[in-house]
Amino acid sequence: MPLFTLLILFGAVIFYVAYIFPETAKLFKKLGTELPPMTTATLAFSDFLIGNFWILLSILVVAAASLIYFIRTPKGQFLKDKYIIKLPILGTLIHKTTIEIFCRVFYALYSGSGENVDAIKLAAEACGNNYMEHQIKNIAIPMMLSKGHGLVQSLEATGVFTKTALARFHSGAETGTVKKTALQIANFYEKETVYKFSTVPIPFL
Repeated sequence: MPLFTLLILFGAVIFYVAYIFPETAKLFKKLGTELPPMTTATLAFSDFLIGNFWILLSILVVAAASLIYFIRTPKGQFLKDKYIIKLPILGTLIHKTTIEIFCRVFYALYSGSGENVDAIKLAAEACGNNYMEHQIKNIAIPMMLSKGHGLVQSLEATGVFTKTALARFHSGAETGTVKKTALQIANFYEKETVYKFSTVPIPFL
């Protein structure tokens, strides 16, 4: 929905610059009114858009198709997942939803014994974010297996968990309730993201 809104706004700006603004500016020009430098520059830009419309449209279509093709590649998926969680508002919601899924699967599989590494691995694969999965598998798990670091320290080193999630995991590790804590984090983020999604205004409705 935010992407759709941005596309509508972009189209409105292009329509204003290419059609509405030139008609108004040319009217003043015919009346002999001297146009300000910014208005003159915008009018020149409008003429450029109109004169090269099909060329610019072709470039835009090719660029969009290339981007879609790249995103479908493994590297593109990785980079998309890495940066999408850093977007303002929407990225935060996606990030918390991904952590929610990780915690929910981790809760279902965690036994509190030596099998917890397998639970972390499977939860990382289920979270739906290639970048987070990569960080957990290649940073957290090796730290736990080869260096003997604890769960919280290893998850923190990945750089993909929020401070809230890490703080709760830390409390759970100290009290021996890691499994219960994972479920609490999942439920907390589920309620938060559902609420925020429900309050997002839907245009044209």
